[in-house]
Amino acid sequence: MPRLHVVLLCLIWANSATGSIRVQLADYDKDSWRGVLQRVAPDWVLEEFPDVRVSSAAENGFQLPKAGKAQIQISKHGKKVIIANTPTDALNAIHTYLRSQCLSQVSWSNSSFSSGCRKHTSDLLTFESKQIRYFGNMCTFSYSFAWWEWPQWERFIDWIALSGFNTVLMPLGQEAIWRDVFMGLGVERDELDAYFTSQTYLAWHRMGNLKGYGGGLSDAQMLNDFNLAKRIINRLLELGITPILPTFSGFVPDRLEKLSPTSKFNRLPCWNNFTSETSCLLSVSPFDPLFQKIGSSFLRHQKKMLGGDITNLYSADPFNEVLPSDSAKFDAKFVKQTAQAIMNSCRKVDKNCIWVLQSWSFTYDQWPNWAIKSFLSAVPIGQMLILDLYSEVVPAWQMTSSFHGHNFVWCMLHNFGGSRELRGNVQKVDKGYQLALMKAGSNLVGAGLSMEAIDQNYMMYQFMIDRMWTQEPIPLNSWLKSYSESRYSADFKVAHKFWTILAGSFYNQPEKWGNPRFSVFLYHRPAFGKKIEYWFPVEETFTHLESLVPSLLHILGDHPLFKEDLNDVMRAITQFEIGNEAALSLTEAFLMEDKQQIGTTCENLMGMFQKLESYSNRDVRDWIEDAKSIAPTTEEREVFPISASDILTVWGPTGQNLDYAHREWAGLLSGYYGRRWQYFCDWILEHDVFNHTEFSVSVFRDVERPFSISAV
Repeated sequence: MPRLHVVLLCLIWANSATGSIRVQLADYDKDSWRGVLQRVAPDWVLEEFPDVRVSSAAENGFQLPKAGKAQIQISKHGKKVIIANTPTDALNAIHTYLRSQCLSQVSWSNSSFSSGCRKHTSDLLTFESKQIRYFGNMCTFSYSFAWWEWPQWERFIDWIALSGFNTVLMPLGQEAIWRDVFMGLGVERDELDAYFTSQTYLAWHRMGNLKGYGGGLSDAQMLNDFNLAKRIINRLLELGITPILPTFSGFVPDRLEKLSPTSKFNRLPCWNNFTSETSCLLSVSPFDPLFQKIGSSFLRHQKKMLGGDITNLYSADPFNEVLPSDSAKFDAKFVKQTAQAIMNSCRKVDKNCIWVLQSWSFTYDQWPNWAIKSFLSAVPIGQMLILDLYSEVVPAWQMTSSFHGHNFVWCMLHNFGGSRELRGNVQKVDKGYQLALMKAGSNLVGAGLSMEAIDQNYMMYQFMIDRMWTQEPIPLNSWLKSYSESRYSADFKVAHKFWTILAGSFYNQPEKWGNPRFSVFLYHRPAFGKKIEYWFPVEETFTHLESLVPSLLHILGDHPLFKEDLNDVMRAITQFEIGNEAALSLTEAFLMEDKQQIGTTCENLMGMFQKLESYSNRDVRDWIEDAKSIAPTTEEREVFPISASDILTVWGPTGQNLDYAHREWAGLLSGYYGRRWQYFCDWILEHDVFNHTEFSVSVFRDVERPFSISAV
């Protein structure tokens, strides 16, 4: 949380932002902060902040300021004046004040407001951050946002603004632009159905991993996505938030190879065991003039359709989880030419283009440092912004000499696929970012959130947001007290204690790159001998948490955010009982060939999955219904629900990403995971010898695949 300082009421800014990058800032509504508060907060909040003074885009030189800055000046009578660089700087200051002084919070799932603020006089609160506060991950647009319409987006953009973000990844809607570009090159419209994926999988299509999977995209859906994207972008611009738009990475439809016989192409490796029918995308050779033609054509058409120059930030990831050649060897000339081709095609249309690149490829595929240096050296310093995507665990800046001088953003990834298990390490995040502030150099220009999905472990994300706005480590105990007060709009010692226990247990996870990610085995294909291995004294922690529940229920009752948090904890406790008692008992009974005990244990197991489901915060049927509701065509009303189920379960025609995006939701807990364990029970009752390969084939055929295509 920001430190409080009592000083003379004059505006004095500390010059802590030594590094910066020239980011275009479109003209914004400097009073747009007011609309956010009107939409999300009760009337008393606006009354609490009657005087908010935000610099205009012109006063900022139509460039993103070199640092995020805001002050709340509080007179001896309690009157507040806010002075801020941008609307989101002001909104972050307001939201932080609401959380620290008014027992109020807006989270990404719900809100909690008290009836007013504590008495506060004669003070000056300062808020300052690095230049860039980034939000986004390509995967989030599939794992969380796939079925969103404007009402969900409007509220989420308000949360983005209240959290102070000023750059947001925006890949939505690009398919309508690509359709026009490719058809202009001679590709027939029906041939594009083998190129574009269905709605759910667009994240991996945009990153060059999948083509055609799920059956393509209708013109009507492309138009809906584009119109929604335009509405989102307009709201972002109104708030002074710069969208990061796509540019050309090289991926093209297969048909283009026949239409351009004199051009050179490369065939990317297939991704995650998908076949060449739905993966192994064709890419234009960076040495071929066609690369520049397509890239500049796309950007010109994008600019025309979106109404002009609205950003100079463009994203491209040419090698996401695929090696940058057909062989296992890196070709220095090839990777360097690829980077040059992407940059040159962008700057042909926007001379101020800044390429936004994820660092994920470097760490995931373990690029040798010479290959990274060759790739990055192709782009002049100042023309690239690198997202150090998984900084809290794999700080790539430390492995690459701070990306060889390129500007970068320290990002917290934390979540993969949208799994709901309680986990994280707030102190590691705190220390990791502090180390970067001290050691990374002036080319560290910001921080951000890069989770693959939202609606999980919110505490971790609020902590990181607050960490962006201070140059010093955060005192955890006082932060937890403020967090519990704002989350439940009440100052109760028992709530503070509740969160202190969670921070010392679930949110104190030791995590190291190369070690298996923590995942509860109950949500994966059943097998013998597995157990849930937490990193804290389980019995003591669970006993302590359960002892607090009666008091918490008495004082907080049906408070929506408390119910979410309590359900998360009770699921963790219940799944531990299932995994480390019932499932282990099943293993013992099988080894002892005690079929009566197997039957009894299995009956108990199914009952416990029903209990587990009672602690769900969401129902998978709502996810499926959302998929149906946005589908504009008869065919897509059939396809979207199936793909919505597929991505949460088998995630691929033969289970290529099986259970990667598992969710602890009603309808899945008993209907899919519980059903699969019941099948496992029936199998071992019928077989004296367990053959894992045979079981895997059978359970995929009889349970996993049927569920994934049933649309629940």
